[in-house]
Amino acid sequence: MTTPDTHAPEPITAIEAHTIPKLSERAIGQMTYRIGIGASGTVYLAVAANQGGGYFSPEWVSITRLQEILAPYQSSGDSFPTPVLRAAYVNRSANNGGFLAAILRHTGLLTPGDPPHLHVALSDWSAWETRQRDQFDAGVRLENTSDESPKKRLTRQRARKDSKGSATS
Repeated sequence: MTTPDTHAPEPITAIEAHTIPKLSERAIGQMTYRIGIGASGTVYLAVAANQGGGYFSPEWVSITRLQEILAPYQSSGDSFPTPVLRAAYVNRSANNGGFLAAILRHTGLLTPGDPPHLHVALSDWSAWETRQRDQFDAGVRLENTSDESPKKRLTRQRARKDSKGSATS
């Protein structure tokens, strides 16, 4: 499904969606992200949903843009703080960097730094990008992208209740 987006520089087709935990220990709920391929073959990432509330930008961020931002850290191997990732977005929500860090760690493109709240960018992202393009070329498409947000906002009280209920089952 090709998704029109006012922040997308080109038509982007979503090929995968993943629901993952957030990085912060204080965070409530999980987040969902999408991987997409642009008409030019560029690989993109976008946050699609946030269960715990809080603002995020659903705009597509290109892997090319991320590599430009992270180039000094990739070449040196130095750790970097989460706010560095905010530069990838037009919308500068405070949550964007943390959500993007969680996505990049889930994909294996970032690893925890020292201390663990910092991040280390792996130097070669090309194999991961190639796998995404290969899936797209093989016809992989995300069919339903319209209803991925949670029906009910997950509050701290509901999160505690849900975790108690699942612990006893």
